[in-house]
Amino acid sequence: MGSLLASAVSLGVCATAGSAASTPLVKGSSGPLAATLQPSTHTPKVNVKWPITVTATLSGKPAHATAAYDFLLGGMQVAPPQYPYNNKHFSFTGHYSDKLVFPPDSAGEPLTLSVVITAAGHTVKLNWSIKSHM
Repeated sequence: MGSLLASAVSLGVCATAGSAASTPLVKGSSGPLAATLQPSTHTPKVNVKWPITVTATLSGKPAHATAAYDFLLGGMQVAPPQYPYNNKHFSFTGHYSDKLVFPPDSAGEPLTLSVVITAAGHTVKLNWSIKSHM
């Protein structure tokens, strides 16, 4: 578990377009900010790119927003928030796609991915439970 705390999840950033229509959707809102997270599964395979798609709108229009990832184990953050592009907040307008890679140390651990979206002074947290496997 120690190495899990040190490197809970490695992020492989890959901006891609599109996503599977049959995957689940997590929704949240705060004032005029509405956001969604579309993960592909609750059980990503370690060392394999796991796609997610995030959208954000303000009053129904694409939002200029930032995103950050928190990885939680039992509600406690298990690694510092990891941001693509050298630990900077990931900025986007309307939507983005990413592919996360889970290290072998994460296999079997019940984690929660919390995607924190911020725009125009509003924040939405979108949570998704995951348990990676070999």
